[in-house]
Amino acid sequence: MRPGAVIHIIVILLWTTSLPAQNPSDESLKKSIAAIANLPIQQSREKLDKLLKCRDSLKKNESTADSIYTYLLRQIGFIHFDMTDYLSAVSYFRQSIDIITTNKNSPSVKPKDLINAYYWLSTFYDSLDNTAGKISAADNCITIAGKLKEYLDVSFIRSLLIKVEHFFDIGDYYQCISTAELCERYASEYIKTINRLYDIDVMKGIAKSCFGWHVNALLQSGKFAEADRLLTNKVNEYKKEKFYNYLALTYTQLGDVYIEKKDFFKALSYYTKAFDTYQANGEDFSCKQTLNAIGRIIYFEHLNNGNKALACYRKALQFKKKGEHSDRANSLEMLSIFGNIANVYLHKGMYDSAFKYFQVAFDQLMPGINETGIVKSSPKEFLKYKKIQYLSSLVINKGDAFLEKYKHTGIPAAAIEAMRIYKVADMLLNKIRTGQSELKSKLLWRSESRRLYEHAVDLCYLQNNINDAFYFFERSRAVLLSDQLNEQRGLGSSEISKRVQVSKRILNLQIEADSTARDSKRYADIQDELFANTQEKQHLEEAIRTNNPLYYQGIDTNYITLADVKTKLLKDHQALVELFSGDSAVYSLLISSGHNYFNRINKKEFDSTALLYSHYISDIRLLNSDFAGFRKVSNHLYQLIFQNSIVPPGRIIISMGGSYFPFESLIISNNDTGPVYFLANHAVSYTYSARYLMNDFSSGNAAAKGYFLGVAPVQYKYTTFLPPLTGSDGSLITIASYSSSSHRQVAEDASRNNFLQAFPGYTIIQLYTHASDSSKRNEPVIYFADSALYLSELITGNKPVTRLIVLSACETGNGLLYQGEGVFSFNRGFAALGIPSCIANLWSVDNISTYRLTESFYKYLAKGDPLDVALQKAKLELLSSSGEYKLPYYWAPAVLVGKTDSIKYKSPTDWKLYLLITVLVGIIIWGLNRYRRKTK
Repeated sequence: MRPGAVIHIIVILLWTTSLPAQNPSDESLKKSIAAIANLPIQQSREKLDKLLKCRDSLKKNESTADSIYTYLLRQIGFIHFDMTDYLSAVSYFRQSIDIITTNKNSPSVKPKDLINAYYWLSTFYDSLDNTAGKISAADNCITIAGKLKEYLDVSFIRSLLIKVEHFFDIGDYYQCISTAELCERYASEYIKTINRLYDIDVMKGIAKSCFGWHVNALLQSGKFAEADRLLTNKVNEYKKEKFYNYLALTYTQLGDVYIEKKDFFKALSYYTKAFDTYQANGEDFSCKQTLNAIGRIIYFEHLNNGNKALACYRKALQFKKKGEHSDRANSLEMLSIFGNIANVYLHKGMYDSAFKYFQVAFDQLMPGINETGIVKSSPKEFLKYKKIQYLSSLVINKGDAFLEKYKHTGIPAAAIEAMRIYKVADMLLNKIRTGQSELKSKLLWRSESRRLYEHAVDLCYLQNNINDAFYFFERSRAVLLSDQLNEQRGLGSSEISKRVQVSKRILNLQIEADSTARDSKRYADIQDELFANTQEKQHLEEAIRTNNPLYYQGIDTNYITLADVKTKLLKDHQALVELFSGDSAVYSLLISSGHNYFNRINKKEFDSTALLYSHYISDIRLLNSDFAGFRKVSNHLYQLIFQNSIVPPGRIIISMGGSYFPFESLIISNNDTGPVYFLANHAVSYTYSARYLMNDFSSGNAAAKGYFLGVAPVQYKYTTFLPPLTGSDGSLITIASYSSSSHRQVAEDASRNNFLQAFPGYTIIQLYTHASDSSKRNEPVIYFADSALYLSELITGNKPVTRLIVLSACETGNGLLYQGEGVFSFNRGFAALGIPSCIANLWSVDNISTYRLTESFYKYLAKGDPLDVALQKAKLELLSSSGEYKLPYYWAPAVLVGKTDSIKYKSPTDWKLYLLITVLVGIIIWGLNRYRRKTK
């Protein structure tokens, strides 16, 4: 700023205030502005007038692109905030931010000022009930502080707390946990740098608040043991420090832990202690929440005492939150209470009263609104619905109420309304999912949504409504996989490269953190780096949201109908079979071009039979010692699945929705010559969902570097527990002979990095190695010549051109089962990258039979057979051999998952044919030319 301008402004300030004379400098001007801003709040109008004169004078002198002017704008904004003129407060802070951002490379501005500016901007937006603006501003504050490494900044720490609460509200519990840990650590470190008691108490409060949210998120995530561990000694600590509100919260959380331990009376004693402590400290709103929890968790859900539950709810209604945003908080808790009252009346069979209270619950958000209005709300409006678990439970419970009414009264209108609400609830869950960023949180919600889909399928079964049953079958599985594929279609190569880089950094940091002492400096540094990279990844995903607005509004463009299945999937297949396993029943749906069959199966009988069947076929000793028992179990499982159904012979698609077992080795009949397997009449393939098969995997792919890539480490010198796979390299030579464009990675060349770099460029991948469905990292793993590849490390910077990957290794089709989403195995991992077809093994396999089966498969594939037919023929060939290879242990583990289209094979005979044609054409041309010369 020019010295003349500074003198001019100070003269104005001295004339308008009783301040003593100051030196004409930027610092003195800032102190003068601060002195005016710090006058009593009762003088707000007077303060504003003085600072506006200062602003006008600065603008006349063209001294607006510096830290003094931006500071002045923020002080004017604060005064508007004190006067409850929140829009003007936002405007002035926006002006200040814009100036700093525009001139960020100029020494006249201070980028650090943005941290404080964005935090207060989030506060102003909160006062305007603009949740989207609030969260966006807090995000910007956090991002800038991270870039500047200003982790011990008050505004940064407070913005982290805003995000912690937000993540909990939208159900992103794992993000809530990680952010809460970070916020608590920074708040604790900041305390060491200050000495004012007030500031220390504020930071202690933030740290304890983060700890409370952390534990609450653990409880919501089902991690009760970890929550119990963290709560140890917290009661004594909070009593000693006289933090009674957090003491009461700890009592409530301990009550939740004892609920999980089934000690309901101990839980009730902790809830009661929490209520008494809150009441003694005048925390009326927390009293309301505690009574609501006692009524629902203790009396209604576990003691089945509806009257006592009602008494708790009615007492809870008498308490009310006071202070800023009290109406919003009260309305959400009232929504929960009235919804719980409705459930009590439903349990009593008083349907009219139940539906009345369901509507009263919705009215807490807006009079007259219902589930449809909520789902149709804009993304910005939807963010205002805090504690999203309250809302989702309310909608699903309302649908369940109509289902119960239909079951007891048979009134068709009740069934129609239940079906409508279940579809709206599905849309609501879709909307919730698209607002979350952490995969584990999404998986948790997929598991929680099982109740919705099971009840919807049950309603469809009661009405024999196959069209809607298919809708809910499909919505209950592999939705996150569909999201990943949708997302990939909207990404360019540069976006993929950026996301891969940051994903790899995050993964490596997480691996390092797991082996680093939590109290070490390096662990703290890792957390800082993780935080910065996670922020970067979230910004990249936000850019993807902008480029894919329809997807991120929850519109599933891949949804297909029953008619689509018959006209598209079944044009070259004979049937689609889908299974849905709920908590109380298993349902099967068989769709063919001519008929549909919908059955309900006794769950206990199905689960025990399927488990025994899997034990038989995966254990050669058990199979050999009790083949008669296997035949009986296998046939019984077949009868359970296909009861009252006619399975047309031919190509069959199976959608399990959960863990796989091979349908091919189900015995459909027994006769004197031996068992007749399902394989005899059916070429079987499996899929994550029917809509997965409707994806176009070819769009946007680059040209392949080669046709066939064979990988066989053979030996594993870095470990002693993996035996060599003798003969795997020879089998690769046999397989490669079917192709004219092949490449092999054998022995030391079959390294982890070589595979990761090469495989996206080949049409077909054959992998001969060891694998396991579990590991020390609790995830599937595949072993290479030099090291292991874990499922989470399956990251590539290029869109694969691969059409088929054959994982000839143990248990590559297995992994962790996530209810509502399926098995996270290597075949699913490759599918998420855009590889449409995979052959994987379900149990530990015999080497020789694997080589024979795989070689036969490629033989039929080279002849032009579809993938499922080629695999069927290869299995039948092994089954027809003499000796023990006839047993399903040897031929049944390999399953084809995904698309079944034939792959045009580049056989080595192609070049010979082209050469022969070229020679013949040359001879003909030579002969014609010679003939013409003779005739002349």
